[in-house]
This record gives sequence, C-alpha cells and structure tokens, in this order.
Amino acid sequence: MRAFFDPSEILDRTRIVERLLDYVRIDTQSDESSATCPSTDKQRDLGRKLVAELKELGLRGVGEAEVSMDANGYVLAELPGSAPGRIGLCAHMDTAPQFSGTGVNPQLVKVYDGTPIHLAGGIVIDPADTPELKDCVGDTIITTDGRTLLGADDKAGIAAIMGALEMLVQDKDIVRPTIRVCFNPDEEIGRGADKFPLERFGCPVAFTVDGSFTGEINVETFSADKAVITFTGVSVHPGTARGKMVNALTWMGKLLDRLPMGEAPECTDGRMGFYHPVMLSGDAASCRLQLILRDFDTSVLEERGRRLQRMCDGLAAEEPRLRVQVEITKQYRNMFDVLKGHPAVAAKLEEAVRAAGITPRLEPIRGGTDGSRLTEMGMPTPNIFAGGVNFHGPTEWISTRVLAQSACTVLNLVQLFAEG
Repeated sequence: MRAFFDPSEILDRTRIVERLLDYVRIDTQSDESSATCPSTDKQRDLGRKLVAELKELGLRGVGEAEVSMDANGYVLAELPGSAPGRIGLCAHMDTAPQFSGTGVNPQLVKVYDGTPIHLAGGIVIDPADTPELKDCVGDTIITTDGRTLLGADDKAGIAAIMGALEMLVQDKDIVRPTIRVCFNPDEEIGRGADKFPLERFGCPVAFTVDGSFTGEINVETFSADKAVITFTGVSVHPGTARGKMVNALTWMGKLLDRLPMGEAPECTDGRMGFYHPVMLSGDAASCRLQLILRDFDTSVLEERGRRLQRMCDGLAAEEPRLRVQVEITKQYRNMFDVLKGHPAVAAKLEEAVRAAGITPRLEPIRGGTDGSRLTEMGMPTPNIFAGGVNFHGPTEWISTRVLAQSACTVLNLVQLFAEG
C-alpha cells in the first residue's frame, strides 16, 4: 500500500479547495416541512454540478452507462477497480435549515496566526471557545463572512471524496477495489437514507465522510425517536371560564416543567441521553409539542418514551377533561448495534487514519448520520472526519490541511480494502 500522509500533496495535485469553495456557494438547505424528495429542488443544482464533475473525471454510471442523478436527487457514480470487491463512499448535499445558507461568501484566512478571527456583525471565532483552532496555526482557514453557515457539513465531505477520486484517476498504479459514490439529499432533516438506492448501490460496506475535526471516526451514534404530544382542552370564553375552561397551553406548560432539566441537551454530554422539546404550536383549545428523544442505549431510549407517556397519563389523570395523545415514532438506531458484529470494518478505518499520520479518535456521535440508517438497512457504514468545526452556524470553519487529511484517509482506506 502507498500510504498518503502528506496533505500538501493533495492540496497541490487536486482541486479539493476550489471544489469546496464552489460547492458552499450553492444554496442547498433542506426543508423538513416539504414532502418531496429532495425536500428542496435547489439541492439538484449541486447534484447536476457533481454529475458533470464526476463525468469529467471519467467515472461511469452505476447500473447504467453514464453518471446520473436519479428522480429523488441521489447522485451515483462508479470508479472501476484494479482489485476485487466494492466499497462505497457517501456524503450529503444539503445544509441545515437552522441557519441561512443563502449567499454563502467564504473567506480565506491564510497562514492563520492563532488569534481570534473577526467576521462581520461582531461574530468572532475564538480559539478560547474553539480549541481546534490552536492546532491549525499556519494553516489556511475557510470561514463564513458572518451572515450564513459555511456548509462544510457536508460539502467538505463531498470535496474530500472528489479530491481522493482525482488522485486515483491521476495515478492508475494505486490498487483499489471498485469504488461507488453516492451524494445524497436531505441528511440534515433525517431523510438521507429514505430513498437511498441501496440495491443498486450494491456495496457490502460503505463510509460516510461527514465527521468533524481531524482524526475523528465514528462507529457509534445516538438511537433516536421523535415524540408528538397533542393536548386538547376545553375552550370557553375567558369572561365566563371559571370552573369550565381547560387551557391546553397551561397543561402543556406543566408537562414541560416535569421534563427533567438534568436530562436536557444543555445539561448533558458524553454518553448521556436527553429529552429535547423542539417545537410548540397551537392555542388554549389545542396545542402540539414535538420532542426528540436520544440515548446511546436503545433500551434506555425506549424507557424514555415510556416515562414520557407516564408523565402525560399523570396530567390526564389530574384533569379528566383534558385529552392527551402521545405518538412516538422511530427515527434511527445506534449504528454500533450492528457494527460491533463487523470489527474488521472499524479496524481498517483506524488503520487508514494512522497511515495518514494521525492518531484516530473514536468518538460517539451525539446525533446521527446517514450511516445510522444505512447500517441498520444492511450496509455497514461508519463515519470519517471531513474537517469542519462549529457546524450549522456563522462560526463554522475548516482548515484546508485537515480537509486534505480527510482525502488522505479515504485513499488509504480504499487501498486497505483492496488488500482484502
């Protein structure tokens, strides 16, 4: 195996940085309120660009002659191998709905000197708050201009994959299995795997390139459920309401007060799970609360749902005229539940990181990736760092050196899978 450990080689020989800068300027925010796939048509703008770039690199289609984007916005391509087997590489095209992705104007801080980075509107990226910056002195840092998110989540992952493909196309002597690529929509709203063409993709193992800072690899995620609770009270004119009105908002407030504050996202870290109210709508007659429930242990997650049901049952017992409906739906499960049965997959990933000259950091994700669902669907799919930090907001940034390290890791990984 030819180990790739010098990020400057990737930066010098590929368009990895130029590609990232092009990708982030395309608005691809997804929209949870939409029922279509992709949830926003503008994600196809990036998809079409990627189809053209993959064709330009000489990749072919998966199950058809040419690289294509399917009806649901999934871009598929294949680079034929020089060794047996197949491996998949995946990254998502959408950016988070929580913060604007319109008019992204990336800024380059060259030869970063270790001091706070000041952006428009008083936005500051301070190494005191973001210690990863301390490891990037001398690097080129890409930031927002302070008005939008950057979109390194996960356009950095796309760029890292494209950079690795460039190197493989340039150097035919790098031994590799057949590589299949999928760039998908709607990961940020939890639907990235919904329409994933798994049978057509046909890979026994794949990797998402959707992690954060250098060396981070993920084989564990939260298990996740969504809860929707509807309170229906008794609506009466407030002037004659004594003894008659049941205010749904008041009772919903009682439920919110009973959620354990010590098990809220802002009070937990590490392997601690949480209850997280995310949206409340309605009025005194009827209101609706959406929550997400998270835990690394799926059995503990299920008990969270039962506890929530008991809280609601208790409120209904206190006020028999109040109607309470609880709906809990499965979102995704901890990928480790499956990956623990495939230890060689994680072992090869750790070896690929070490070969890049980096100490692997096996971190559980306090969230999920498309790999959570894809693993559950039968394709083991751990996650690789892409380099971005402070996702989903105006202080998002990435070091070009770390982006190139991600591509080095991908190049090492495909060679390890060629070895069997």
